[in-house]
Amino acid sequence: MGKVPCVVLTHRAPDPADVVAPDVFTFVTDGIESAVARAKAIANGRDIGVHGASVAQQALNAGLLDEVHIMLVPVLLGAGKRLFDHLGGPVELRRLWSRESPDITHLRFEVLAKR
Repeated sequence: MGKVPCVVLTHRAPDPADVVAPDVFTFVTDGIESAVARAKAIANGRDIGVHGASVAQQALNAGLLDEVHIMLVPVLLGAGKRLFDHLGGPVELRRLWSRESPDITHLRFEVLAKR
C-alpha cells in the first residue's frame, strides 16, 4: 500500500482501531466541500484527484472541479453507477487533450461552467 494521502468522504467514519493505515487515510463525514478543503490542505498546493461517480457528481454540482479526466476502457460492464447522472443540468466542458491506445482512451476536459 502506498503512502499517498487519501481523503475518504463517508457517512460514518470507521473506528480508528479498524483503520489499516491511519497515516494514509483521513475520513470526512461533513460533506464534499469539507472533503475537498481537507484534501487541498493535505496536498499543500499540489493537485488532488476525485475518484468515484458519486463523489465526482457531488464535486461537479458544488463547483469544486477544475478538470475532468476520463480514462475510457473498451469494456461494457452493464451495471454500476453512471458518472454523469445527477448533475442537475448541463456542465460545459472544453477538451484540453485526448490520447488513445488499443487498451485505453484518455480524455481531459476543463470545466467551464455548470448551467
